Amino acid sequence: MILHPAPVQYRLDFLEGVYVLQHPRSGRSRPSQEIRARYGLQDVRLFHSTDRQTFGQVRRALIRALEWRDRTGAAS
Repeated sequence: MILHPAPVQYRLDFLEGVYVLQHPRSGRSRPSQEIRARYGLQDVRLFHSTDRQTFGQVRRALIRALEWRDRTGAAS
């Protein structure tokens, strides 16, 4: 029985079209957010959380990493 998918690592220089999805509250569950991107030909989920603070921290860290990548030309 598989309870959780195995962790996957994605190379920053292969990520394109990063975007955020917001899932509304459903019944008693808290609203969740996820960060997705195109990785090669696949649409992948990079991160998800129902905790707004944690999600915001991860989102800002990813933005800084992508900006660094673009400034240094790491995607070339």
